[in-house]
Amino acid sequence: MVNVVEIENLSKYYENGNVKALDGINLTIEEGEFVAIMGPSGSGKSTLLNMIGSLDRSDNGKIVVDGHDLLLEKDLSNFRSETIGFVFQLHNLLPMLSSLENIELPTYELKISSDEREKRASKLLKKVGLEDKAKFSPKKLSGGERQRIAVARALVNNPSIILADEPTGSLDSDNSQKILQLLKDLHKEENITLIIITHDPNIAQQAGRIVNILDGKIANG
Repeated sequence: MVNVVEIENLSKYYENGNVKALDGINLTIEEGEFVAIMGPSGSGKSTLLNMIGSLDRSDNGKIVVDGHDLLLEKDLSNFRSETIGFVFQLHNLLPMLSSLENIELPTYELKISSDEREKRASKLLKKVGLEDKAKFSPKKLSGGERQRIAVARALVNNPSIILADEPTGSLDSDNSQKILQLLKDLHKEENITLIIITHDPNIAQQAGRIVNILDGKIANG
């Protein structure tokens, strides 16, 4: 299998170097793998996810994602739009836009027609079972429905990697399982590499591999 994520001796500091968020991380993730990252609050797991998604830069070490050396990559915005789909604990939908328009948002970074945008968004609305809510604003949706829209938005640019930071953290157990099953189905059907941060051991146990982080270091995995 091909490694889609290769991390060597990755470190990140905050507060002028006084706080070490990541401390010499070494990690590889294969293409199409489903990995759960676990650890207590402040362990560095969200920082690691942000590094993989190029939302933050490391202070030293090496990180290569989908063949891109992120320390050398000049156009990180383009890399993110073409490679990464983000799903966060809070759905981060824009309240003034409809479900369809929220899903379309990431496509504005691509050179595609308005017809293609709508076609992609409509297809994903159907995939997440909300084709009848295309014109609904987020305030008219339940929490679980909002998160399904967020998952659809993460997929609209056909990413090879989905990064999900506590995607079920704000949902009840029933909706949590629905969101997880949706992500698992997409992972299997599309061979998408799925990396999830979670505090829930029941969710983590459904991954192909669990990586535990403690004090900025990999404890196992």
